[in-house]
This record gives sequence, structure tokens and C-alpha cells, in this order.
Amino acid sequence: DKLQVRDYAGTKVGDACLIPLLWSGEKPEEIPFGDLPLKFVIKTNHGCGYVIIVDNKTQLDQRKTIEQLKKWLNANFALDTFLGIAWGYKNIRPTIIIESFIEEEEKPPVDYKFYCFSGRVEFLTVHYDRWKVHKTRSFDRNFEPYDFRYGFDEWKGECRCPPNFDAMVIMAESLSKDFDFMRVDLYSLGDHIYFSELTPYPGGVSTQFLPLNRDYILGEKWK
Repeated sequence: DKLQVRDYAGTKVGDACLIPLLWSGEKPEEIPFGDLPLKFVIKTNHGCGYVIIVDNKTQLDQRKTIEQLKKWLNANFALDTFLGIAWGYKNIRPTIIIESFIEEEEKPPVDYKFYCFSGRVEFLTVHYDRWKVHKTRSFDRNFEPYDFRYGFDEWKGECRCPPNFDAMVIMAESLSKDFDFMRVDLYSLGDHIYFSELTPYPGGVSTQFLPLNRDYILGEKWK
């Protein structure tokens, strides 16, 4: 539940890591568009990919947005996708979440996804331009290149280690220590770390690990 997980994250690592919540509710027609800032992000709590990034609300088609949200709210992501594998979404009460738009150079920030086994970061994938031309690179817990990839194109540009990377590793391990495996997603803006989400089954358990031997190497870390 992408709304309730905020409480969990706040308890574990403090509310300062949470992206400011502007509004939440179950009826899209009640969204107070007039009171919202120029930029914000709309999502729902009960699935993957139910996201609308608003970088200029004066250009937002409110009617179309409300209709899209109604479709998402009426869907059961667990039953409708991945043959029911994403079972954790099945019984969530659908809710709309509107959060502040956090940005780097006027676009969504780089996404850091930490793969944690028994509360320890083993590696991370770094995601660039995921809402346009999605590309990734992988690094180990020391931000050294790591041979892991999904089916996405590889990012060929510069990959700078965030100045607060050590703090990000500590936060990821704090958020994952109660689980045998958890992927912890974080953002780094300047010296501030924001929490994004937790997922126990990246890629809906349907995305192939490449190269193949990495599947076995990571499996051995699952205690």
C-alpha cells in the first residue's frame, strides 16, 4: 500500500524522508485542483504504473485525469496483471495520493533502487529518464560497477556517486532489515534523501535477470 508504507518509512527513518503529501482521497472528483501547486504527482496506492506526473497544471486536462483515475481505482492490480503473482496488492483499498513534485533540473530525479538481502544492500540499479527513454546502470554497495541488468537499455552517460551515498545505504538497510529480501527505492536531491517505495518482487517476478549467472549468485544471498 503506497499510502500506508509512508507511515512505516517514517517510523523507521523519520518523516523528513517522506515526499510531502498534498492530498489523498478515494474520489477523483474531489481533488482540489485549484489549491494544488503548479507541479505535483498523482498516483494510486494499489498498483504499479498508476502515475500521472503534472509539470504544469494549467495544461492538465482535469476531466481526462478524473476518468483515468476512475479506471485505475476500479482495477485490482493483483488479479488483472502478472497472472496474480503480485498478490500483495490484492486487498488494498484503492486511494488516490497526490505528492509534491521533486525535481532535478526541472525533471523527475534519478531513481536509486537498492536490493537488500537480510537487511544488507548487495547492489543497486540507477534509473535515468524512466518516464521517457528508460535506461539503467548497476553498481555494488560501494558504487563500483556491477554486472546486472534487466531488459532496459544501458545508460552510457556519466554516473556520479551521490555525495550522501553512504547515508542512502544506511537508510536502505534500516528500511529493509525486517525482511529477508526487499528492494528499497530512494531519491537523492542535494544532501537530502527521499523515500520512494518498497517492493518485495521487483518487475512483478516476471523480469529476467541478466546475465543468467547473476540469478544464481543473488539467490545464494537469500537466507
